[in-house]
Amino acid sequence: MKLNHLESTHSIVLDDLSGRITALECGAGASGVNLGISCDVNLEIDGKERRAPNGGLEHFDFQSVSEVVQSGDAQFFQSPTGIGWQVPVNIGEVKAFLVYKLDRYSAAFAFSIKFLGRQKSVIRDAELFFKIALPTGMWTANIPGNGLRKQVPIELLDKEVGISAVGELRGSSSVIHLSSATKNVVIWPSNQVEIPEIGIMCLDKNQIQLRIETNFSSDLSVLDDIELEVLKMDLSIPHYEAFVPVFQGWMRRDGFVSPNNPPTWIDGAMIYEAQIGFSVFNEVNKYSPYPTAADLVADLDRISGLGFTCIQLMPKQPYPSYNIHDYWDIDTSYGNKEDIKNLVIQAHKLNIKVILDILLHGVLDQEIIKLAADTVRSGPYAHLITSETGDNFSADVNDSHNYFIAWSRHIIDFENYWFEGSPPVSALIAEHPDWFYRNSDGQVQGVYTKAFDARNIEWQDYFISACKFLMTELSVDGFRFDAPSYNNFPNWSGWARGRAGASALGCLGLFDRLRPIMKSINSESLLYTEPSGHVWRQAMDLNYNYDEQWLVSALCDPSVQTAWGVRTAKQIAEWLFERDRFLPLGSMTAHHIDSHDTFWWPTWGNKWRREQFGIKKVNLLTLLFGALPGPFMMFCGGEIGIEQLLPQLAKVKKSKAWLEGEITWSISDQFPKDVFGITRTYGEEALFTVINFSDSEISIEHEYKFKTCSAVVEIGDAVRCLPDSFVIPALSGSILKLEKK
Repeated sequence: MKLNHLESTHSIVLDDLSGRITALECGAGASGVNLGISCDVNLEIDGKERRAPNGGLEHFDFQSVSEVVQSGDAQFFQSPTGIGWQVPVNIGEVKAFLVYKLDRYSAAFAFSIKFLGRQKSVIRDAELFFKIALPTGMWTANIPGNGLRKQVPIELLDKEVGISAVGELRGSSSVIHLSSATKNVVIWPSNQVEIPEIGIMCLDKNQIQLRIETNFSSDLSVLDDIELEVLKMDLSIPHYEAFVPVFQGWMRRDGFVSPNNPPTWIDGAMIYEAQIGFSVFNEVNKYSPYPTAADLVADLDRISGLGFTCIQLMPKQPYPSYNIHDYWDIDTSYGNKEDIKNLVIQAHKLNIKVILDILLHGVLDQEIIKLAADTVRSGPYAHLITSETGDNFSADVNDSHNYFIAWSRHIIDFENYWFEGSPPVSALIAEHPDWFYRNSDGQVQGVYTKAFDARNIEWQDYFISACKFLMTELSVDGFRFDAPSYNNFPNWSGWARGRAGASALGCLGLFDRLRPIMKSINSESLLYTEPSGHVWRQAMDLNYNYDEQWLVSALCDPSVQTAWGVRTAKQIAEWLFERDRFLPLGSMTAHHIDSHDTFWWPTWGNKWRREQFGIKKVNLLTLLFGALPGPFMMFCGGEIGIEQLLPQLAKVKKSKAWLEGEITWSISDQFPKDVFGITRTYGEEALFTVINFSDSEISIEHEYKFKTCSAVVEIGDAVRCLPDSFVIPALSGSILKLEKK
């Protein structure tokens, strides 16, 4: 059966027995594109829940159903933005519609599954496998913001490679652009409700497989119907270089936007992540840069001298650490309240902003800590806790093995401190029972805290009032919102179970509400969060660079390099340029190489980048990530060995050329592969950051002639400015100030 309409250039071909798609077509003849598509659907239904070894919930004793049978005629419908067909099907015993849309809103074709309500089935998960046969040709993939370099031949993807979802921690646009010499295909898994796990691999020269584990879960008996968006596709889009403005339009129309009005002080800022108290590793190693808040106050002059313009204050360690105790109890949560107030006053005198790391995911009590620790001891990672762990961000986005080992060790390390500081049972459980994740038996659930569900409007009011209190009581300049998607598992509470998996992104509505309130208190306040995914940028001024952290190891550690990943400094520049082009316009990223997260998870003695790669490489990496648009941040202690570089870098980041100059990336075919380059041009002046990561001297030409050339920042041996070229010594870098002829 073929479905088409005068409103669209695309046609859909369906199997007559199952109603599943078998082909997607656009145009005819040599210029047309015809994709053979098979779609396998696997539903996990009914069953029971239990605590997973690493927290959250897992399901068991479920049924897997995958047989799809069409149960009626396709039903045509029209919408304000296009047309579509609903094909009634039975997936096992579950009644649903396969929904095919030909749309003029964003991508031309969209596929979703609409499940009928009022049927006695609980969907635990839905996983889909798409096998897509591409027209004959040499196909390349561009998947910006993910662990692949630009223009990867698809045959190199000989095993599954993870793609970061729009709601993920190491998130991306998730868009996949495939191109041959004459044809282009775009696939966009853009679910904004759940956080799916997505993987792509090449099955043969002209066939790929896309796996989407949706993490969709719903008790169908409690609602009328519910629609799961799976993906969009378009066969009429231009080649990759011309696709960017098209995709920007798609994002705007689908709500992937940035506020695009960050506080004026943040671009070019230097953020110092400070820890009060001590953290514990392998039970015996302690890290205590600032035992008390007063010690941090006493160090402000040094911090200012290093060039830092903002302090990001972590919650007090080891208790409550990255967990909620009581937002109004500043002494326990951050340190002595009077010292924290003094910190803000003294920092402001030095023109240093202060923001608080604030938590959302759940409260600690003795009951949940004991449960979490006991589960670790009896779980699959217990025997691995003492094993070596490295950089978790260098692994594929779908590979959590290393992280789960480090996480398990972290729970045991902090167990006693958390237990001693916590109440036996949180009072909020009885006072506000609907604020918490629960299983179907009504038991409160969590990872290692009792998890709040940020979808709950009453809880949102509670959190907003806490933010207002902290801003007015301490005069802080904003917040860094820690781990807003940490509770990535279903909430089976009665009020939430209609779409139980939607709770992981429940904070999105909260942040939309919070932003105008914070800005009314202080128009220059900062909203800043960890996840890099596109949905997290809609209310944020600033996001972490977890998406780009893998570049550090890919450049410096050949053992983690892949056939499809980056290997050279120029490929890093290409990757960053492409990532930025596919962000919502106005998005800003904070760049770091050492944060508390990169520090916490590796094994003791291998935590700092300087321990992993040596201080020479760290100087070069600092210059590289410090040279990128947006602020540079660093965990306290990361300054060791780069004390001379930081104030020089901070001074340059305050210049007009840095903040307002037009940026060009050194990514042309003629530019050497082992050199990273980025230029800011402002009037007749240019700031050229150039870094040689190789062991050999390299000579390059710049794009224009200059009459003066002077080094503003130097690392290693001096870059030589010759009449027609620059000579960059091995393992060296510089920011050069150029004046045009």
